[in-house]
Amino acid sequence: MDLKEIDKALTEYIRPQTNPVAIRMCQSETELPTKVKFPIKDMNVNISLCHAITLARRYGWTMAIDKTSSCYVAGLSLGFLPQLPDIVDGSYQAALWGMTKEQAADMIHTMPKLEYGKYKYVLISPLNKAEFKPDVILFYGTPAQVWVLLSAYLLPIGKLELPAKLSLGAGCTTYITNTILTEEPQFALLGSGERLVPHPQDHECAFSIPMSKMENVVQGLELVRMTGVFRYPVPSYMRYASQHPPGYDKMRAHLLGEDK
Repeated sequence: MDLKEIDKALTEYIRPQTNPVAIRMCQSETELPTKVKFPIKDMNVNISLCHAITLARRYGWTMAIDKTSSCYVAGLSLGFLPQLPDIVDGSYQAALWGMTKEQAADMIHTMPKLEYGKYKYVLISPLNKAEFKPDVILFYGTPAQVWVLLSAYLLPIGKLELPAKLSLGAGCTTYITNTILTEEPQFALLGSGERLVPHPQDHECAFSIPMSKMENVVQGLELVRMTGVFRYPVPSYMRYASQHPPGYDKMRAHLLGEDK
């Protein structure tokens, strides 16, 4: 499906406050578009993956992140960094995380991970500017907006729920890695890693959709809009008589000459 059509549908039905983001895992530099920013080379700063996502959704920039520019959690999850023995057994990061060695090892074990060395870059772009076929479409919005997107995914396939895998942080492991691994949309609460600098706001959460399911979601948005219920802004019941303070009805009747 054409990305601009997807962006148009999200704008019409969901009204996002920031750009929906297209994300692609790239195996080589040849997959990157001509107009792309590398943090160190083009900005003279080293930034994390979630920082780059914020630049895409708020500034409209197309960004490429590799193993030198991602936090180590993102690097491990996306397969950029090796799972060294002292990382896998938890001994290296136990003190860093304030955990026992066993607890730290457990976190590494349960973290969603792409194959090490398979990809070299993660490419991030505003959806309406993307010049590539994404693996994932990432949306930031209010719970009400995410609810409409979720409804658009579930109702056409006859399901009532989507199992959520929530983490205490490292949202990228959910909305990128887990989306790719499961081929299912993912909901993410945004933790401390992404919020250390003012990136997401208190009212924002994230919802990612694999590109393979995006056409169905757009069709679902059209379908759920017709119900009159699953839409944003969420409609409120308004067909009731307004209640006025004492004397207002009497005053109106006086002004209309109905009290004579």
